[in-house]
Amino acid sequence: MIMPLTVFMTLGIIQLTMMQHAKLMTEYAAYQAARAGIVWNGNNERMHDAAIVALLPTMGATNDLENLGKTFALHLVYDKGLTALNFGGGVVPRTLNGSNLFGQVRVDTISPAYFTPIDTIWKLRSGFNWQELDFDGADSFPEVPALETHIRKFFNLPEPDDAELVFRKSTRLTIRLRYWYELRVPFANWIIFTSWFASNAGVALHGAIDRATLDPRANIMADGNLDALAAASVKGMRHEKGYDSVYPLEMAVLWGLATGSIPLVSELTGRRYFIPLTATHTMRMQSNFHRKWIMHLNPDWGL
Repeated sequence: MIMPLTVFMTLGIIQLTMMQHAKLMTEYAAYQAARAGIVWNGNNERMHDAAIVALLPTMGATNDLENLGKTFALHLVYDKGLTALNFGGGVVPRTLNGSNLFGQVRVDTISPAYFTPIDTIWKLRSGFNWQELDFDGADSFPEVPALETHIRKFFNLPEPDDAELVFRKSTRLTIRLRYWYELRVPFANWIIFTSWFASNAGVALHGAIDRATLDPRANIMADGNLDALAAASVKGMRHEKGYDSVYPLEMAVLWGLATGSIPLVSELTGRRYFIPLTATHTMRMQSNFHRKWIMHLNPDWGL
């Protein structure tokens, strides 16, 4: 009687430990992506590549070149399969400025953004039609002649930020990375995914741990039934910086992958359990930011 519970608990601990490792690597990948972005004009392709390299250890062995190649090839299979899925419900474009929005890893630029008051900060002649932010231009940075004015704000914190301080804040690159992490430990992957999905939908699970149901009258001997969970109203995942990390349409696709109603790719058959891991990082730009690399989902897409 005790052994099955011990095995289930052990599998759960292993899966949660792997998730924690992946979360730490996601934060490291966000740092690496931002580091690439600040020297590559906010180039989303470079940031995406840097993030993938940092996340490869969470997908497989990378201890030598042969294993590194195999793990990278596995990532390409996953990325191809996830890219082909209809995460956006036909509303969101699959690519933006040549960068993929539906792959295993997505990097969004939170700042600078379209809504940044460019004309009042950078004083660009083209105003909101800007294509490049010249951080070092003589006519774009308000030099302050006296040292006292640089430190005045520290002695009067309630004082509004002047143009120079606003400019300095606006030269920071803030990116958010989202990684579709696959739960791989048998049994534990289904339990953790179902619990996370139910929590997102705001409903409680009942019954046995391996036969969950939404019926509060169910006992541990009752058959599991999660059809109601599939139809539950999921809210996605809000994010404190800018746009949502996961949208309801994407949650529906994740449920389809977990139940097998939506196949991933022919090379990866069976049920697949993915949860989103996100991280945000900010660095000071060291090169001029190019407008074409602004990457984030647009509220006008209705998600």
